[in-house]
Amino acid sequence: MKQARRTLRRIALIGFGALGQVIAGELQAGHLPGVEFLGALVTGTVPHPGLRSSWSRLEDLLAAGPDLVVEVAGQTALESHAPGCLQAGCDVVAASVGALMDASLRARLWDCARQGESRLLIPSGALGGLDYLRAARRLGPVHVNYRGCKPVAAWRGTAAESMIDLSTISKSTVFFRGGAEEAAARFPQNANVVAALALAVGDPSAVTVELVADPGARTNRHELTAQGVAGTIRLSVENSPLPTNPKSSRVTAFSILDAVASHWGEP
Repeated sequence: MKQARRTLRRIALIGFGALGQVIAGELQAGHLPGVEFLGALVTGTVPHPGLRSSWSRLEDLLAAGPDLVVEVAGQTALESHAPGCLQAGCDVVAASVGALMDASLRARLWDCARQGESRLLIPSGALGGLDYLRAARRLGPVHVNYRGCKPVAAWRGTAAESMIDLSTISKSTVFFRGGAEEAAARFPQNANVVAALALAVGDPSAVTVELVADPGARTNRHELTAQGVAGTIRLSVENSPLPTNPKSSRVTAFSILDAVASHWGEP
């Protein structure tokens, strides 16, 4: 929450899963100097090793006095807790960008941020090139073709299991073609990149999506071609999966830390 300037700037997390644990570990190791990790809002009562303080209510998290809250708990958590943080004047870094494909939630969060004089921050996540897309849209519409290819393990426990038999495919297989909003809604754990692209170009309908399961893949691969008045950009990124959650890339946690550092003017 916004207070008088202090030596240490304080961060709290919403969620303490795979991403949250990496972020907390980096903060506790002092890899972001001048930042104090307060704890996390969690569900359930099972203690989390490495988590010194935890809360079950948003009111208790805010009472701890964070300067910044980082959401790493999924789309439902962002929808439930980000409005209260923003209205209380606490800036929020949102990892679950896919939730922002809901136009009504997007408008609600922007309104809460205005009321609280706070900011909702969107990290680049597992993809680069978003700064180019944001600049290019100022010249005119930008259309994006995106292809996301991940190992089979990354698609287990998702809607992909109702579309193809993941246990029997022997080659790279496309199981979804559609728009950004549908992809974000059907694959909330995998489609944050899609949502980030849609927000960058300012138009979800300008993003077409192809999702692929590849039994031979060892990385999370993101490919895009974007065209507009500014020109054309082609980008291919191959990210190492997070060992404890193959649906996410290792770099995603560090993208969130970079968003925090940039927000506070740190290198």
